[in-house]
Amino acid sequence: MTDAPTAGAEPGPQAGPGRTERAVNGVLLPGFENAVGPDGVRPDGAGVPDWLADAARAGLAGVVYFARNTPDVATTAALSAALHEISPDLVIAVDEEGGDVSRLEAADGSSLPGAAALGVLPGGAISLDAGRALGRVLAAAGIDLLLGPVLDVVSEPENPVIGVRAFGTTPDVVTRHGIAFARGVRSAGVGVCGKHFPGHGATTVDSHVGLPVVDQPLDVVRARDLVPFARALCPEGVTDPDQALRAQAVRDQAVRAQAVPNQVVRDQSRLDAVMTAHVLFPAVGPAPASVEPAATRLLRELGHDGPIITDALDMGALRQLTGSVGEAAVRAVEAGADLLCLGLDPALYAEAYAALSRAVASGRVRVEQLEESGARTRALVTAVRDRRAVVGAVTDAAVAQRALAELADLGAGIADAVVHVRGARLVPLAPDAEPDVVDLRLRLDHAAGRTARHVQTAISATWPGSREWPGSGELWPGSREFSEALSSGPGLDDDGLAVLIARFTRYGVSADLDRIGPERGAEFPDGAPRRAEPLVVITREPVPGSAERAGLEQLWAVRPDLVVVHTGLPGPVEDWFGTLSGGGPAVVVACGTGRANAAAAVERLRGVAVE
Repeated sequence: MTDAPTAGAEPGPQAGPGRTERAVNGVLLPGFENAVGPDGVRPDGAGVPDWLADAARAGLAGVVYFARNTPDVATTAALSAALHEISPDLVIAVDEEGGDVSRLEAADGSSLPGAAALGVLPGGAISLDAGRALGRVLAAAGIDLLLGPVLDVVSEPENPVIGVRAFGTTPDVVTRHGIAFARGVRSAGVGVCGKHFPGHGATTVDSHVGLPVVDQPLDVVRARDLVPFARALCPEGVTDPDQALRAQAVRDQAVRAQAVPNQVVRDQSRLDAVMTAHVLFPAVGPAPASVEPAATRLLRELGHDGPIITDALDMGALRQLTGSVGEAAVRAVEAGADLLCLGLDPALYAEAYAALSRAVASGRVRVEQLEESGARTRALVTAVRDRRAVVGAVTDAAVAQRALAELADLGAGIADAVVHVRGARLVPLAPDAEPDVVDLRLRLDHAAGRTARHVQTAISATWPGSREWPGSGELWPGSREFSEALSSGPGLDDDGLAVLIARFTRYGVSADLDRIGPERGAEFPDGAPRRAEPLVVITREPVPGSAERAGLEQLWAVRPDLVVVHTGLPGPVEDWFGTLSGGGPAVVVACGTGRANAAAAVERLRGVAVE
C-alpha cells in the first residue's frame, strides 16, 4: 500500500497500486477540473488532469461530470474517450436530468423541458421517447451512467431543491413517468440511477446547505416516497410495489438453491443503481439515509442488488453532521454504500482516499467490503457495455451533435404541448414592446441554479428593449444607490422592490430615470406620459406567507395588467395565483426554467397558442 494522496495539484497514488489502494479507489466517484496549460490549451487534447489519470490506473471506480467538464458535446465525447482509454472500466456519470438541471447544455439551457413537464402529459409514452433521445446523446458523448431519473414524489410545495425536477406530486405519476424515462435511457445503451432514496420530495431544507428531516411514520413513507423505487426495482412485468419484498424472497431462494448470478436478476430491474439522499428519516434510522445502515437494508430488501451511490459527500447536510468529507466517506461505506460522489476539488478525493485507507488499516472498514462494492460496480459496467454493443452505440462527436439536434426537436414539441396559460387575462405583448421583467425568485437552489436566466434571455431576444429587475449595476441608468438597492443580495430584496413599486405608483408606468430626467420628480421630457410597457413577473414558489408571494401581491396591487411566467411546480398554480384579488393574473405555466421551457413561454407571451 502506498501513502494516501495529498490535497494539491497532483493527488493520487505515486507507485504501483496495491490491494488496499485498488479497493479504496474502487468506491470513489470524484468530480474534477479539466486540465489546461498556462496558455489555456488542454495539454492532452481532452483535459484529463494527471492526478485523475493516476487514480484511474489505480482502480478508480469512476468520475462525475460537472458543467465545466462539458462545454459542448464534442468536448465531452473527446474527454470520455480519453478517460476510457486510460481505464476502460471507468464509470462516467453525469447529472443530466433535463429542464432545470443540465450539465451538457448548462451554458444555454437544456433542450429537454424536464421531469415536471413530462409529468403533465398522460401516459408514459412521451417520457419513454424523451429518455431514449437523451440516452442517445449521452451514449454518443461516452457517458455510462445517468444520475437519474429523479424518483422523488414532490409532496411539499415549498421544497427548495426538488420542485420541477420531479415528475409529479403523486406516487403513481412519478412511477409511471420515471420508469418509462429509465427504460428509454437504457434502450440507448446507458445506465440509470434512481434518486434520491428513500425520497427527497417532502423536505423543506436543501441538503446542499443543511440537513433535511422527514419526521413522518414509516407507513406514510412506504405509501408515498418508496413506491416509485419499489416499482422501479421490481423485475419487468411486476407492477404491484408490495410484490417487491416477495420477489426478493423468491430471488434469494433461487440464488441459494441454484446459484443464480445476481446480475441476471439485476438486468431485469428498471434501475442499474440507486442514489441515497442526505435526508434524515427518524422512522428509518437515526442518521441521514446516505450514512444510515437501516436505509441501505431497506433498499436491499426492496430488491436492489446493484451499486448504492451516495449524493455528493461534500454537501452541507453531511459536513454539518460528520465534520469532514473523510469521515462522511467512512460512515457511508460502513452504512453499505458502494460508490461515493465527490465534488470538483481534488482535495476532496485526497481526503476521502486517505480516510478510507486509515479506516482499512485500523480495521474499521474491511478491505473485502470495499472489494464487494467494486464487484457491483464492475457488474454495472459489464451490463452497460453489453447494452451499448446491442444498440451499436459509439462515442463520437458528430453522432452526439446529431442526437442533440434530435433531442432539441423533441424537446421543443414537448414544451409547446405543456407550457400553457392559466386564466384569460393575457394580452399578447406587441412586437415593439419593451417589457419590464421582474424576477421574484429568492430561495437558493444549488442543484439547478436559483435564478436560471433562460426566461430573461428568451424575452430579451424577442423584445430587445426589455429591462430586467433586478439587473447588474451597469443596466441601471439612475443613481448608484438605486442600482445597488435593486441588484444586491440573492434577489429583489425589500428595498429594491419598494423602489420599483414607488416608480410604478408615482408614474403609473414603468420608466427608466434616463427617460424622465435625472430627478425622480421630473416630468416626462416631451410633456406627455409614455405608454405603459408590459410587466412580466417571474415566479418559482409564491406560497402564501412567503417573501415571493408578498412581492407578487404588491406588484399585483399596482399593476393589475402584469403577466406571470411561473417556473415552479405546475400543480399548485390555481392555489397560488387564483387566490389573489380579482382571480389573479394571467400565468404562463412554464413547468421549469430550461431553454425549451423558456422558448415556449415566450411563444405564449407573443400570443401564439398551442396547436
